[in-house]
Amino acid sequence: MNFYFSLFQLIETVERLERDVQHLAGRALRISPRDARANRELLEQCESKMHEVKVLLNNKTHISKITLRKAALLFQILDIFYRRMLHLASALSNVGPDDENSMKAVWQMLSLAQAHYQALAKTLFELTGIPVSLNLTGTPEVAAHDLSAILQKEAAYQQEALKLLEKAIEVFGEEQDLAEQLAQVRKDLLEMKKRMKHFPAGHIVEKPEFVKASPEKPEAAKSPAPTAV
Repeated sequence: MNFYFSLFQLIETVERLERDVQHLAGRALRISPRDARANRELLEQCESKMHEVKVLLNNKTHISKITLRKAALLFQILDIFYRRMLHLASALSNVGPDDENSMKAVWQMLSLAQAHYQALAKTLFELTGIPVSLNLTGTPEVAAHDLSAILQKEAAYQQEALKLLEKAIEVFGEEQDLAEQLAQVRKDLLEMKKRMKHFPAGHIVEKPEFVKASPEKPEAAKSPAPTAV
């Protein structure tokens, strides 16, 4: 499993490098006008070589599709853990400073999400000997301004994570240390799911709009203040 996970990362890395080189080759004139032609030719050669590497890795390596699916499953779990951190960190900045209950609730969820991501990334590094390279895709996170919306999105992420974890615990039975860690993460999420039901309902927090002070308009002087008679 360790070998397959590392190779999966290598394939992902080569594909990203190939895209990056294509991007640079298409912009060689703007990046380095003086040596544009020479640089473009060099980048095109690099792109060709990396394409050969990708073909070799995909077609010549003896890996079962089942094992690669297992590696992909771990990346999906890491991805959802990272998205939970991104969502909660973004939401935390929008919780009103006076709303201590909401602040505490989001901190609890963010702390747990961070612990899950770091622990799994550390375990995979120890198993494979190389750091995890996570390629995130999708739309940017939209920060929520009230606890109800934050909890709703976190609950959706947790539900998706639980589905992936249940599948992973089943398929990684032979990797005892990894399976035990995934089981513990699942247990933590189920406990957090119960606690979330008792979190206080959030209220919408209007963010202050910073408007530059403008001088009084002349029209304001047209209406004199009433005077005592």
